Amino acid sequence: MDESDGLSCTVTSYEGFEQEILRLRNANRDHAETLEYLNWRYRSSPDAPAPRVFWLSSPDGERIGMGSAVFRPYWIEGVRVSIAVLGDISLDTKWRGRGLGLRLLRFMTAWLDKHFPNQPALVIPTEPARRTLLKAGWTTLGSLVPHVYVLDGAHYARALLHSEWLAAYIARPLRALARSVAHLHVPRDGTLRVTEVLDAPLLEFTRTVPAARGAVRDLGPESLLWRYAQHPHTRFRFAVFSRAGQLRGLLIYEDASVEQSCLIHDLVAGSATNVRAMLALFVLRSLDIPGLSSVRIMMNERHPWNACLRSLGFISRRPDTVFQVHSSDGVGEALSWSVTQGDKDT
Repeated sequence: MDESDGLSCTVTSYEGFEQEILRLRNANRDHAETLEYLNWRYRSSPDAPAPRVFWLSSPDGERIGMGSAVFRPYWIEGVRVSIAVLGDISLDTKWRGRGLGLRLLRFMTAWLDKHFPNQPALVIPTEPARRTLLKAGWTTLGSLVPHVYVLDGAHYARALLHSEWLAAYIARPLRALARSVAHLHVPRDGTLRVTEVLDAPLLEFTRTVPAARGAVRDLGPESLLWRYAQHPHTRFRFAVFSRAGQLRGLLIYEDASVEQSCLIHDLVAGSATNVRAMLALFVLRSLDIPGLSSVRIMMNERHPWNACLRSLGFISRRPDTVFQVHSSDGVGEALSWSVTQGDKDT
């Protein structure tokens, strides 16, 4: 790499650089994070490579830019692989507009190509990072599409009709229709219970669910415990779907009381039939919660569960983010990826 201007790129571990990562990250974000959050985010599986942090330094040695790669378990055509998930891409504001972000990302990409030549890497970037990653050789494979299930039509109709009475009058039959459609997909022996604990039987169930074809994040016990049960900020809840007393599915969500909505992060099930039944029961449960206006879930356009959402009446909105992939041999770009909100380390 050309260092004739005195700028340099280096690679370090996470350990020993926690405070510097926190400083640079928080200086270039609207929302400051804590060391507890960073320790959670940079925790990796025992069988995965250690996280790597990539630095851009000024001529006087000040670290002015950074990015990281944390290796997460994914299933690639049925084989468990640790792939690099990029994040914490930051550049001090006073150094922007000089192509330095591109220099750093090219360095990161070249390093991954050299040290992990047969493994794809993934990123869910911000819009500025997306444009720079394209120039650094990354491929945009798809968008993350928000899907919304409207529980309370009156909540949305009020703004258009400016009439509380008329909004309620229109929403009432729509709510009854929603119940009828959801009931069509619920088997007689199907039940749904909500818990805040990932207990042993539930974790064992997730171990037995086969991974989808293509590329999909590992949703086994270790990954779910880290991502959801041990999250430092968010309290997730787990909706457990059973048929005749046998576990068949898991739905992971968080309540967003400010938006009067709940956000589904992940679905774990072995078939589309079970996913559809589990979502239908969750919709029926949500319709009975006062003040809840919608259920939301985000996944890419080619995700295998998209058809389940459409059959229940989820409405797709305009995509607001994308995911990008890079691999030195082009294999990662040729895969069919299944991506949800849970793929983002947040």
